[in-house]
Amino acid sequence: MSLSLDNIVPSFRLDGSVSIVTGGSGGLASVITKALLAQGSEIAVVDLNLERTKEAAELLIEWGKENLAKANGGSVPRVTYWACNVADAANVEEVFTNVNKEHGKLAEYLVHCAGYCENFPAHEYPARNAESLVQVNLLGSLYVSQSFARPLIKSGHRNGSIVLVGSMSGTIVNDPQPQVAYNMSKAGVIHLARSLACEWAPYNIRVNTLSPGYILTPLTRNVISGHTEMKDSWESKVPMKRLAEPNEFVGSVLYLLSKTGSSYTTGHNLVVDGGYECW
Repeated sequence: MSLSLDNIVPSFRLDGSVSIVTGGSGGLASVITKALLAQGSEIAVVDLNLERTKEAAELLIEWGKENLAKANGGSVPRVTYWACNVADAANVEEVFTNVNKEHGKLAEYLVHCAGYCENFPAHEYPARNAESLVQVNLLGSLYVSQSFARPLIKSGHRNGSIVLVGSMSGTIVNDPQPQVAYNMSKAGVIHLARSLACEWAPYNIRVNTLSPGYILTPLTRNVISGHTEMKDSWESKVPMKRLAEPNEFVGSVLYLLSKTGSSYTTGHNLVVDGGYECW
């Protein structure tokens, strides 16, 4: 292969594409959607609550007009919003089908941020709570991946990239909080990505996980508010001695989505944790 700027310097542009971002009203997703929009992708913001999802989409559009319109000749990529319960396979299939119809093209990129965590001692963990969490975090990851990939496979499109948001909790055990169901669900997400990567490689659909450490999202800030001992405990276990800001994961997501930057990367679990797993 002869080397030129076209094939040696990666591009992270997503012009003309459609990206689906689940958990779209959350702190991490709200930053990721801005980055994808800035790279030229249309965005389908997906979350459980319609009003919060609509608000997130409106804020994204407003941000785009303020930050991108001038550079793009007054235009901003299209943004739509959708209510969806990722734990309901039929609902996921319906929403993803409608996203493709509404945008007039097949979504090529999926960033799956939807999920949640609960803390119970393992021997006291209520069965219903554990079942619900695994249904959302693990089976939800399967359902959205299936509904994203099916039309690409059927059409012979042969191009797609999925980033499932895992967690360092899928490979380590957090301390001091007890969260056995969350940990096992994220471990499952990591291996799900590996399994899908192997099955869907013939269709050129790459599947990877991004596993963050502790992120200072609004939810996390609320959790540690007034609990300095929790924040101190977490930071003491991070070599960089701080928690992450949401924007510090943008580069990792763009890398994993990029057709050129990560064209030979699939089935990988990219851990971004400030060095937490090193100790």
